[in-house]
Amino acid sequence: MGNFLYGLLALILSGSAAAQSSQTAVDETLYIIGSKIETSSGLIDSAIKTEIMNSQDLENGHYQDLSEAVNEIPGVTQMSVDRRSSAKTALIQGFGVNSVLVMIDGTPVSQNSAFGFDLTQISTENIERVEVIKGGASALYGSQAIGGVINIVTKRPTNKPSLKFDISSSVTQEELSSQKYKALYTGRTGKVGQKYSLSYSDQRAFDLDKSSIAKDSADVESINGSIYLDRQFGKHKLHANYIYLQGDVSSQGSKPYSSSLFGPIVNETQTKTHHQKIGHEIKLKNGTLKTTASFERIDDRLNLNDKPETSFKEMDKKTRYDAYRVDLKYDALIGEHHNLSTGILYKKDIVDQRTKSQETEEFALEKVDIDNKQVHSFEVFAQDNMIFGDYEISPGLRIQDDSSTSISISPKISFSMYKELGSINSKTWLSLGTGRRSPSIKERFFTLDHSSVGNYIVKGNENLSQERSVSIQLGDEISYAGSKLHVNFFYNKIKGLIESTEIESSTSTKVFSYENISSVVSRGLEASTDIKINNNNKLKLNYTYTETFNEETNLYLLSRPFYTGTMSYTFSPNSKHHINTTYHYIGKKYQSEDNTQIVPHYSTVDLKYNYKMNKKFDLYGGLKNIFNQTKSAALDTVTPINDDRPALGRTAYFGLRINAL
Repeated sequence: MGNFLYGLLALILSGSAAAQSSQTAVDETLYIIGSKIETSSGLIDSAIKTEIMNSQDLENGHYQDLSEAVNEIPGVTQMSVDRRSSAKTALIQGFGVNSVLVMIDGTPVSQNSAFGFDLTQISTENIERVEVIKGGASALYGSQAIGGVINIVTKRPTNKPSLKFDISSSVTQEELSSQKYKALYTGRTGKVGQKYSLSYSDQRAFDLDKSSIAKDSADVESINGSIYLDRQFGKHKLHANYIYLQGDVSSQGSKPYSSSLFGPIVNETQTKTHHQKIGHEIKLKNGTLKTTASFERIDDRLNLNDKPETSFKEMDKKTRYDAYRVDLKYDALIGEHHNLSTGILYKKDIVDQRTKSQETEEFALEKVDIDNKQVHSFEVFAQDNMIFGDYEISPGLRIQDDSSTSISISPKISFSMYKELGSINSKTWLSLGTGRRSPSIKERFFTLDHSSVGNYIVKGNENLSQERSVSIQLGDEISYAGSKLHVNFFYNKIKGLIESTEIESSTSTKVFSYENISSVVSRGLEASTDIKINNNNKLKLNYTYTETFNEETNLYLLSRPFYTGTMSYTFSPNSKHHINTTYHYIGKKYQSEDNTQIVPHYSTVDLKYNYKMNKKFDLYGGLKNIFNQTKSAALDTVTPINDDRPALGRTAYFGLRINAL
């Protein structure tokens, strides 16, 4: 893979020698589907409701990473682990973090070793738009997409050179909280398109109770970089992409080392992700044939000092995760009524985990936890978007052969209807999708040791079976004079949902294992409206009700809020000034399996301001969490309380964007 990548890069860059002073035009394949136009790097299911947030939305919202952006989308909530790692993962319509597929330019990215995909890893300067499909109604995405899809479409090389910088900082009532630096270059040299992005973030730990040893959040330092190159050869296009993600996290808890005294314990994690992708596209008579090959390596290192009485780190756990993937996809316009997408893919995952236990300063034991375990799968899919006037039907089928389970077949179908009634436009959709998800390597084999800061351990389970789901979505969107109203009802039933469940432990440390839940139902309602009051005033309202429960016990699943809501008002007196006030509401959720412990509802209010000084400089700033809503402070106790309300109180931030070229 490495030699092939270097060879492709050399071929792409060979066009630089013939660079001319004039710029060549950017080539972006466009698909016309029904009444919609989508680019080749995005989701192309027009019969399925797709939520879209573009780069201008990201800038105006001052979103520093992907987790902040998707939190604004109806039906999407977060599972936060602030105290342990500051990671934030997505929940869609009650589906857990392992059932939501995260993709970059249509290629899935892997989870890290400890949690689902951490959305805070993705900085926003390189994002052209974010697309979200909810429910498992599409055949184009794999088994992990039974809950939904989050696709990050990155920016592409521009005709003229462009160089942008973004510098921001935030401060709480007491101290400097975070700093972030971003840079993005796009342009073309001859026939070679180039894009380089780099961001650095430093988030300091925040403590609500200075008298306790345990802190309420972690110190987080992250680096995010990417390189993208492409070159056009007539009908052929070659492209190569490299993404690097690094996160360094240090969190502090406490443990007793005598009958009445507590001491500090430290959890340090470093995660490095290398994602490499090469691809080829060729324009054929009626469509496009795309081939991509990707390799991803995640190195995760966990250091624990969980004995207050010792000065050395007692455990050093190293995990290496390799993912190989090859995709072949053909998109074709057939006649006037059919847009056919077919494809095959092969993927293989390998994981290796080793632990070094430091018994004394001089003596250590090493053991192999996971010895290069492998899983692989082969998948075939087809979907036809059939367009007949104002109607569109999208039947699809996906067949998967996984090395650890039997062959599975997942049929899906979506229907949509477009209507124009004078100045009122309406789109109605109905989708029915089935899905099967095989347990991930993490769920099968990993041991996640968070006994130091969370007093719990999660063990893998090699005997897990597949998840089997049915998803139904029914909704309508009406638009009139720049305003929109959208309502969507959803019902999902999952047989064998994989969740971590507490099992018997011989010590005070809680032990969890991944288990299949017999039958789980997720159902609810999403509603949103965008109201254009006039050219200067806009109002946006979002509301979601979700209940996710075990059909056998009638108990609700953990960390799923029943209600979420957003109210956002934007005032733009002229082209230079942009003011926004946003109110967020998060309803109660259960934090214990017997539904006796509750995380109470809470709300936050943010104020944002943008000022466009001139073509070169933009200023922005604001106040987050104006009314200082926070979780309960971490206490020095044997069993820490899990509370995922905000750790960070009222925060002021300010930033400067520079258009250098």
